[in-house]
Amino acid sequence: MPEGGEVETEAIEGVEPDEPAAGSRNPFASRDYRAWLTASVVMALGVGIQIVAVPLFIRDRVEPDERAAAIAGALMIQELPGVFLTLFGGVLADRMEARLILVRATAVAAVVAAVYLVLAAASVTILWPVFLLSAVIGAVGAFENPARMGVLPQLVTRPQLQNAVIIGNVGFLAASDFIGPALGGLVAGFAGLTAAFSLETGLLAAGALLFLMLRKYRPEAPAEPGSIRGDLTEGLRYVVRSRAILGLLILSAMLGIFFGGPITVTMLLIVEDVLKLGDHWVGILFAAFGAGMIVSSGVMTLRPLPQRGLLVALSPVLAAPPLVLFGLSETPWLTVVALLAIGPPAAIFMNLSLALLQENTPQAVMGRVMGVYSLMFAASMPIGIAQTGLLASLWGPQVAIVASSIAGGVAGLLLLVWSPIRKLR
Repeated sequence: MPEGGEVETEAIEGVEPDEPAAGSRNPFASRDYRAWLTASVVMALGVGIQIVAVPLFIRDRVEPDERAAAIAGALMIQELPGVFLTLFGGVLADRMEARLILVRATAVAAVVAAVYLVLAAASVTILWPVFLLSAVIGAVGAFENPARMGVLPQLVTRPQLQNAVIIGNVGFLAASDFIGPALGGLVAGFAGLTAAFSLETGLLAAGALLFLMLRKYRPEAPAEPGSIRGDLTEGLRYVVRSRAILGLLILSAMLGIFFGGPITVTMLLIVEDVLKLGDHWVGILFAAFGAGMIVSSGVMTLRPLPQRGLLVALSPVLAAPPLVLFGLSETPWLTVVALLAIGPPAAIFMNLSLALLQENTPQAVMGRVMGVYSLMFAASMPIGIAQTGLLASLWGPQVAIVASSIAGGVAGLLLLVWSPIRKLR
């Protein structure tokens, strides 16, 4: 670390002595990357089941006209702990071995799933436990996300990093937005919520055990560790001084407000109120959304991409038209097409923004920058969920999703003009 607690601006490559030549772009050459990916995918399967199972659990315990508000409330409470804890999770990721954070956080998530299992099996009708459990899951994510993302540059070489990010996101999204929700919807629809929560509990417990396969990666702590407040201030100072990094973080917040929150809240409502379909269609539509991202992400690994910053800056503009179509559609096949079309711009942002952040951030503050990155999602999702829940309660899910899409597209155009993101390569 330089004198005065300042952080060097050049990126630090996490190259293991026994890794292959630096020119290789294949992250699977790293044994620890394979372990990290396996554990992340298994954990994400459990997360994907929860995405479907918890709204169905709420749906069965409230009146029809209270569904939107109740689901939005639970989702918002799940995001709020991240607003207050994610920055501290980033500080912890720069101080503590990532493996220990990941094992403990995933184990707590498994316990939460087990509580849902007991509530469903006992046919408990009260709703308040959902909000408490949502807060716990939000707190878990505040510590798990910076550690899981922050350790990645230490597992692979610099040339492998972009493909490591893309494949990692593909695996995680395939599990959390495609296979997991589809599996959750099918199991809940045909075998009941108790079976769905049982499967979720087992997968999260397995994920915690699999993270133990990672070797120990000790953080690059300074010779004289400072206070938590000082470390936090140092990380925030680095973010503010780098306009490109700050632009990427602002973009992540905007996508949570106008795209992520609205899709999460309206999916069940669109299926039931607009399309008039069964519960398993919630899983099918989430699967369509995930499939679009997965295929697009796979294409992105085939060759190095030019103008990566410009592609990231364009992503909200490109996502707006298919999301409007999703809101206007009243037929299943057109809804599936719209969700598939949202996949490419979503893949561009999720993969390239994280790769650019990690390539341009020194490892000494990686956890804190990843903490801010997670915070922008955590802070923006409650806003997106709240505004969508309000609009959906007043005028229905179609108005809510179309209004959010148009606002997001306009905001994206403004960001494209202002932000230095487009200059990143």
